[in-house]
Amino acid sequence: MEAGVAQGKKILLCVTGGIAAYKTVFVVRALTEAGADVRVLMTKSAGRFIGAQTFAALSGHSVSTELFGAGADVPHVELARGADLCIVAPATANVLAKMSAGVADDIVSATLLTVRCPVLVAPAMHTEMWEHAATRHNVALLGERGVRMVGPATGALSSGDRGPGRMVEPDDIVAEALSLLGRAQDLAGRHVLVTAGGTQEPIDPVRFIGNRSSGRMGIEVAAEALGRGAKVTLVLGASQHPPPPGVEVVRVATADEMRGVVLERAPDADVIVKAAAVADFRPGAASAQKIKKASGPPEIELVPNPDILAELGGDRSLRKDGGVLVGFAAETEYDPARLGEYAQEKRTRKNADIVVANDVASGDSGFEVTTNRAVMATGHGVVDLGLVTKRELAAALLDEAALLLR
Repeated sequence: MEAGVAQGKKILLCVTGGIAAYKTVFVVRALTEAGADVRVLMTKSAGRFIGAQTFAALSGHSVSTELFGAGADVPHVELARGADLCIVAPATANVLAKMSAGVADDIVSATLLTVRCPVLVAPAMHTEMWEHAATRHNVALLGERGVRMVGPATGALSSGDRGPGRMVEPDDIVAEALSLLGRAQDLAGRHVLVTAGGTQEPIDPVRFIGNRSSGRMGIEVAAEALGRGAKVTLVLGASQHPPPPGVEVVRVATADEMRGVVLERAPDADVIVKAAAVADFRPGAASAQKIKKASGPPEIELVPNPDILAELGGDRSLRKDGGVLVGFAAETEYDPARLGEYAQEKRTRKNADIVVANDVASGDSGFEVTTNRAVMATGHGVVDLGLVTKRELAAALLDEAALLLR
């Protein structure tokens, strides 16, 4: 991503108490030279490793170290207002825990709770701290909220040991920062239509045929698209998870209801992401009254539900010219090579531009967890994304969709 994307952007750089703090000097210099307006915030612990005057000289601004100012302004609010990107480097285990819990007891943590821009975190700590269950939990939770991680790397640590936990190099942080700035509004002016959650096909007024979909994946796609400047419509089936504020939400229950809303909105959508788990079959005739147990097992004839993805792919007149169609495939397959075959076959058969296939049989992937083990099939081939958070997966597919739109 070219450095020009940083021109005139307000970037907050939060420095916390790790020996890698000296590396952030080079991050400030590179971003300032790229034209960014960099404001540095430091915790008191960070001051034990590097002086504030160094950052002030490079950024051209005084460094914020205190939560309370002498005047009427509220420092953390003023810093957060209008920020285009917030970077935390080095990010200690302590600040990751604060971010996860929403603690706001110093200038850095209070500002992090106030910003509404993308947040990029460069973890730096000893291996045992990085691998501790508490840190892993905090990292997973932050990833679910959309916080981006760069690193950590594996290498020499301050204790003389070697292992994962070393902060990545300044060039890596700058490259990721420029990438985030470049795609921050790459969907501005676009309409993204997302389906999420499961459908419920009634057997009688009490019972239905459903599935285990939680709706998390589609909700993360909607949140990611919104953060990249798109107008977002979320067609939401059964889900206990709240949709992101700022998106248009249309609630549906059955596959037929979802089809009706999608076909109505499709002609205006630049990107359609079919992340919902739509039931393949429904009872041919739902009973108007509750089926009594005493009557014995009922005979239920199942009939096919409409295939919304295939319908959109097969008839281009149903959607916007130049639009991008994305499908999902939930598979019980761990092997990424086989997943890739399934994804590419479905992409071809459904005439979709992109198909993501994910394993739902592993405990760390699929329904009701924050991560997916996934592959993405496009016209250029298959990319193995590995085990990623649902938000990271959403970012990857929208990166590809934005590229196709261009």
